[in-house]
Amino acid sequence: MSVDPPVYERTVSVIVPVYNAVAHLGACVASILSQTHRELDVILVDDGSTDGSSALCDQLASSDGRVRVIHQSNAGIGAAQNAGLDIAVGDFITFCDNDDLMSPHLVQRMLEILLDADADMSCCRWWNVGASVATQALERHRNDSPGTTVVFDNPGRSYQNVFSVALRRLKRQELHYFSEANWGKLYRATVFDGIRFPTGRFAQDVAVAMDLYLGMRRVASCSDRLYFWLQRGDSVSHSLRSASYYSDIVHAHATSFRTSLSHGILPARAYYGLTALNFEKRAVQTPEDAERYRCDRLLVSSLKSRLTPMQRLRCIALLLLRRAEVFVYDRTIHRRA
Repeated sequence: MSVDPPVYERTVSVIVPVYNAVAHLGACVASILSQTHRELDVILVDDGSTDGSSALCDQLASSDGRVRVIHQSNAGIGAAQNAGLDIAVGDFITFCDNDDLMSPHLVQRMLEILLDADADMSCCRWWNVGASVATQALERHRNDSPGTTVVFDNPGRSYQNVFSVALRRLKRQELHYFSEANWGKLYRATVFDGIRFPTGRFAQDVAVAMDLYLGMRRVASCSDRLYFWLQRGDSVSHSLRSASYYSDIVHAHATSFRTSLSHGILPARAYYGLTALNFEKRAVQTPEDAERYRCDRLLVSSLKSRLTPMQRLRCIALLLLRRAEVFVYDRTIHRRA
């Protein structure tokens, strides 16, 4: 009779896509290697960096045997994540952006709650901090006490419908909320069987979110803030504002919309995501942009026509509420530097 190894012997693969992050990567990897859970398989995927990040990746690997490096031509974050998934050896997988930081307890805490709940994914809360104060914030919260945990089924439904800050707090469902971002989560490696991120896309995480969540039985979510999501004015989400960027977002949410409806789930978050079409319209500059926008407008109209009047009313109500929340967010947290 086989016996599962104890928690401290479970190997966790940490995938870090790297692109021109020489100024931030050292601190990021240091926070990963400082995990209290020591059995790590850290995969740095150098996606064609041109600023010295490639050499830094090799240097970090030479200083710690738990670090491995893949060098590839620039193909985008989805391709980098896929390359990491293809060589990961851990039974569990997490991701970290190349300029963010992890609390030293992140892996251990999320692995423990995942195993205790017999879940397929665990997730934590995060600190949304300016880059200039990130190191101080990490030190200040390094030894925060563990918080509470909830366990729930049907994560696809939660993902689509529990996203308004006001409603989830009113209903006391804060820990049922999680985004499509792959950081701040720990997955059983098996949930990625047959699933890979689309390449050459900006919203690659949105595009596969419902496939991932529908393949899960159970999620364990804790109130601990263990991931430090750094806000920088030069990040991709701040700087890329082309029509094709917004078109990518529209198509990713369109995929999420169709998948949700086919499984009887109200696609409320996807409905909100389709409003990127408005930004695409404003970003049109070329005839190619105009034609792409025309096709995307028809796509969005076709998707919305599949909703019943009551479904559309519910989606619109959540959209308006969320839009008000984002208005406040963009003028406070998102401006940190």
